[in-house]
Amino acid sequence: MAEYDLGQVKAAAQNLDIEYRGRKVSRDIANLGYDIQDVSACICQLSSNDFRKTHSYESQPPDDEYICRYKKDPEEDEYDELYVKFCLLEGYLVIDLASFHLPQY
Repeated sequence: MAEYDLGQVKAAAQNLDIEYRGRKVSRDIANLGYDIQDVSACICQLSSNDFRKTHSYESQPPDDEYICRYKKDPEEDEYDELYVKFCLLEGYLVIDLASFHLPQY
């Protein structure tokens, strides 16, 4: 079961209350050709079926991990399968995005 309520996560995403946790996340998003609206739209379409697991840490809030499919261009037939990992910052409806990239197997 996910740590964070998906309704709250989607509300934060709709408001573009999304922070990138470091340069790697920013670079991965840019490499996909996405902007903040794409990230928001992707997060807003997450479902409980996309949830994989929660990562717990000693010194920071837990992250929820999702693997989902996102179609950036409605005119294209291709979807990107994405690995998305985030937390909601304590006391705020702000998504702290830890990972957002194609799965790396």
